[in-house]
Amino acid sequence: MSQEASPYEIRSTSLRSAVLTHDIVLSEKATTRKIMKATLVENPRDPDAGFKIVLIHQRKSLKSQWENIEAINLNTLKAGEGVRLDLDSQETRKLLQELQNIQAIRFETGVPVGEHSLTVIRGNPTLLEKLNELMASPDEAASLLDAIKRLQPDLVSKMSYIKVAEERKVILEEFRQAMERNEPEEFWQDFFEKNPWIFGYGLNYKILRQVQAQPNYGGVTAAGQGAQRGDFLARTEAEIKFTVLVEIKTPQTALLGTTQYRNGAWEIGKEFTGGVVQVQANCHTWETEGSRRPEDQENLTAEGVYTVRPKGILVIGNTAQLTDIRRRNTFEIYRRQLNEPEVITFDELYARAAFIVSHSAPAEAAA
Repeated sequence: MSQEASPYEIRSTSLRSAVLTHDIVLSEKATTRKIMKATLVENPRDPDAGFKIVLIHQRKSLKSQWENIEAINLNTLKAGEGVRLDLDSQETRKLLQELQNIQAIRFETGVPVGEHSLTVIRGNPTLLEKLNELMASPDEAASLLDAIKRLQPDLVSKMSYIKVAEERKVILEEFRQAMERNEPEEFWQDFFEKNPWIFGYGLNYKILRQVQAQPNYGGVTAAGQGAQRGDFLARTEAEIKFTVLVEIKTPQTALLGTTQYRNGAWEIGKEFTGGVVQVQANCHTWETEGSRRPEDQENLTAEGVYTVRPKGILVIGNTAQLTDIRRRNTFEIYRRQLNEPEVITFDELYARAAFIVSHSAPAEAAA
């Protein structure tokens, strides 16, 4: 894309004003020219009115120096008299461009202090219009992308990574707001089903891929009716894959109870212990019954997915509930002593998702 660069020299004249130290030439002939002078200003009454200009018609002296044509005092004009300064189409276009450049400088820098050299770079709007026309047609857009790939093989991929990262930032913000809104379990089950990448780096750094949402661990098939229903049947990501069972509660689910014992320990929350038992039971049922159903076994084996003492994961609560050292110690000691399942709080999962968004390699971000 062609670009046009316009340099500007600026010097402050006070705390609230700065002048462009060079004349901006709108047009120039052998002996006359039209110029513009501009001043950046701070206008407390109207902050958007950030600069002012003077238009001057000059002529060249015998010494080849530009001199201003004698100014007319407008206050001396009589009724019916006036002053006229004509600008042709090219001069008008140049004036508009310079006004836009000065407005851009004023917006970006305010009224700078000291002396500065700045350059305003403008793209070619005609080329942008042509690109828009090309992208409006699917066939033309495909041809354009092929041409870009030939000229810049990595450009399309880089643009895709940027798009993925921007989309995930939006999802991450939705995650944060949902934790504050006290959304129910059904919301979180749907949210994580739509955004499985959130589990990507975490959970012992094994990349998880969802196999079945709302699976039945005991019954006819994992997708059919069963006695024990879970939130997610997931799998690790490697050459050989293993099933992982995930259960989702809410960020507000109590990690601890209301009773403190004499030794300073707190009771564990009923929903917390219930969730642990639920995952343990589901893992056992899936290993001994669900994974051995002929249809499910055939489908999973075809994808290289196996069940060997399936790992369980419980997403529950928020560490913000652990407001003192005794609560923190009670929760972490209990979590560490659990052989199954692995317990992760919503804010910990959020932090891991934020890590993916900000630090993941391009290939992993696009996966």
